[in-house]
Amino acid sequence: MQNTKKIQKKHGLGVLALTMLLSSGCTGAPKPEAPQASLEAPGFLSHTEQRIILLYPEKEAGSPQMTLNITVSDVSGPLGDLIQELLYDGLSPQAYMEQLITLYGDEYSAMKDPPVFLDGEEGDLFSETLNWEYTETLEAQSPRSDLMILSRNREYYQGGAHGMREKRYFVIVQDAERVQGLVLEDLIQADAWSRLEALIAQALRTQANLKEDEPLSQGGFFEDEVAVPDNFFLTAEGLGFHWDPYEIAPYVMGSIEVLLPYEQIEDILKAPRPLP
Repeated sequence: MQNTKKIQKKHGLGVLALTMLLSSGCTGAPKPEAPQASLEAPGFLSHTEQRIILLYPEKEAGSPQMTLNITVSDVSGPLGDLIQELLYDGLSPQAYMEQLITLYGDEYSAMKDPPVFLDGEEGDLFSETLNWEYTETLEAQSPRSDLMILSRNREYYQGGAHGMREKRYFVIVQDAERVQGLVLEDLIQADAWSRLEALIAQALRTQANLKEDEPLSQGGFFEDEVAVPDNFFLTAEGLGFHWDPYEIAPYVMGSIEVLLPYEQIEDILKAPRPLP
């Protein structure tokens, strides 16, 4: 890629440690008659690449730069194709990485036209605001043998007062016939969405130390009502939801997550366990 100062690659080969957190799903749920299909521990070939792009390569050490650190994973076993589709838009991990680097590199290099000025030269734009950063990592947990929770984490700074961060969850299950990514509609009864919305709102009130009858806006949220997000995850304790900064509250409140215990939502789930 043009204006690339250096390329650094790191490789690590290993199998994810599978932490057995769930035993039989929701509290009090009956055990299945047949053994559950086991989600084979996939082999992850992790690949982290660093690219440093100079805004003014002719200035060498005096140039602002964009630093990208991107980690992708080649996954073996039956999960590989699904993870590639969910996380990498159907591209290979390497092609996805190169696409990101090209997109961010082109956006960064576009600031040269019209030219910006560095400290000590004409203009008042400080070079610190031109030192961009982008980091992407992948985390995985397997709280039960037929369940995997992936989270893609992005942190970036593109000038301004502060950087941003994003987290996206992917819930993957395997039964005897297929491996699939779950959506919330797979878990929640069709007529239970208003109930779920109310439970989420109450969990946010509790987290913000609000009384049950106090509006969410009094606790710093943008609106008094919060729609059910599609960014969800499962743990041994319950069903969780995630919002990035600025989604439902100001940046100062950071990323927000709530967890609804299974015993609180068992009457709105499609099955007594959190899996179909």
